[in-house]
Amino acid sequence: MDAKRLFDAHTYFCNLCKSNRLTEQYGFHPCTVSGIGSLQEPLQQFRQKTAFLAVDDTNDAAIVQQAGGFFKKRTFTVFLLMRYRMDDMADRQTKLDICRNIFLQLISRMIIDKEDLSNELVYLNTARIMSRELGTYFMSGCTGLYFMTDVLEPVDVSYNEEEWK
Repeated sequence: MDAKRLFDAHTYFCNLCKSNRLTEQYGFHPCTVSGIGSLQEPLQQFRQKTAFLAVDDTNDAAIVQQAGGFFKKRTFTVFLLMRYRMDDMADRQTKLDICRNIFLQLISRMIIDKEDLSNELVYLNTARIMSRELGTYFMSGCTGLYFMTDVLEPVDVSYNEEEWK
């Protein structure tokens, strides 16, 4: 990892989706969204697919100073969504429990990946991962949760006289 090449959350989480046995068993489809208000790909494929791992292609960021250096803190959101039979709250609960289990499995993998110093994930924050379960009326016939994680990557903010008049 260097100050110019940043963590690719979309590729990372889509690869986790493709390599997890539970997401494979339940047919989770890795895809992209642009925030909770724009779930375009899951909505377009809602009739063909039953489950989605959707990575938000937008993220919040901040430049922070820490331990004598500057870092870019980027927060990523990942949605785990599953269809359930309409008006069947038992099926909804079953699908939500599956999403909860997948969420915990993803976290356990993220912790292992962060500890591997040979990859770009050493800056992944696994100490605090926020999540929120989706309410009954989020999307008719769909339940799940989303979680947010962040990376704190070194950034080069060196002053360069040649960039100024």
